[in-house]
Amino acid sequence: MQETTVFTYRVSLPPREWAKASDTRYAAGDLWTRLVKIHRFCRRRHWPWPTESQLKTHFKRRVPLHSQTVQALIEKFCATIDGVRTKRRNGDKRARYPWRFRRYFNPIFKGQALKIQHQHLLLPLRRGREPIRVHVPKDMPTGMIVQAELGYGEIYLTITREIREPVPAASGKAGGLDIGVIHLGMVSDGTEALAISGRGVRSVKQGRAKAQAKLQKKRTRTKPGSRRRKRLNRARHRGSQKVERVTRNVLHHTANQIVAFCLAYGITILYAGDLGTLNHNKRHRRSRRTNQDVGALEFGRLEQYLAYKLHRHNIQLIKISEAYTSQTCPHCGHLNKVADRTYRCRACGYRAHRDGVGAVNILNKGMHGEIRPGEILVPQRITYRRPVPLRGTLRRSCG
Repeated sequence: MQETTVFTYRVSLPPREWAKASDTRYAAGDLWTRLVKIHRFCRRRHWPWPTESQLKTHFKRRVPLHSQTVQALIEKFCATIDGVRTKRRNGDKRARYPWRFRRYFNPIFKGQALKIQHQHLLLPLRRGREPIRVHVPKDMPTGMIVQAELGYGEIYLTITREIREPVPAASGKAGGLDIGVIHLGMVSDGTEALAISGRGVRSVKQGRAKAQAKLQKKRTRTKPGSRRRKRLNRARHRGSQKVERVTRNVLHHTANQIVAFCLAYGITILYAGDLGTLNHNKRHRRSRRTNQDVGALEFGRLEQYLAYKLHRHNIQLIKISEAYTSQTCPHCGHLNKVADRTYRCRACGYRAHRDGVGAVNILNKGMHGEIRPGEILVPQRITYRRPVPLRGTLRRSCG
């Protein structure tokens, strides 16, 4: 049995196409603003709102955009109007119709208007203008491109592909995954283990926090609307966007390495700790440094990447409670408070890697429903890897 899976892929826009993209986004913003004005004009006079087909006929060949792009923007606007109307009928009086005028807006290109020519994706513009040419990376997911959205310096591709539904592998080989701060992921099958370092992305996050604090201190000494405050706001935005790109790249590579480990050792079921059980309201129980580390790293984002990457290879991802998995001794079952990176049991003297203990206990708990002492121990050999090489200059520039 097959099912349709939707992927979203982000492609950078080449600098030579920035001028065309800026003009296109400006024209899309003008169209959206005109739609908002028409809707406001009709609503204030209690006139019937024009239908979708009437709007398409009215704006035909009147906007410097491709016809499919004009239709897609009108369809998006009408869908927004219908959604707000439904919310207001259901009692949500705070729902607002589109009211903001847009100088720039992301145009949408339908799949039937897109063309691929010699490893280049062509985004059509109005008649008489050359299309926007974007190089298609080789690692892009295979499938059919159904939509492309042109953003600021980037293009968001929506790709659909038919994938067979995963067959439940009740007797398959299982693995345990412990997600953390020092190590983004520690995965083990009981005989081998892989630890992926998270120190690099943590340093990038800390550098961003320090830089934002310095900029905020300077910003408090400026007046609202001043040029200096605007420059500081732009600097904050540039720093945040750079750290966002670095973090996304690191999390994608981390998920890819975990998937490669599962494929290499034949793991068909991966048990992972459910990080949704973390209580962020009890902040007084942790230090400020720990709160910053836990709040900055995006564990849910890593789980989201893992879910669809494992689904491609028919590997099940099962979340279980990770309560006491890092404190329970896998050899004797005694609970121990751990302060450093090495786990030491006070009862039996067992010593092992702290995150490795969490990974094998999650595996043990997922297979048997509880942590059985002496069933699965931490492997003697642990492979350590970095997701991507983060240079010192990169960390300093992000900070």
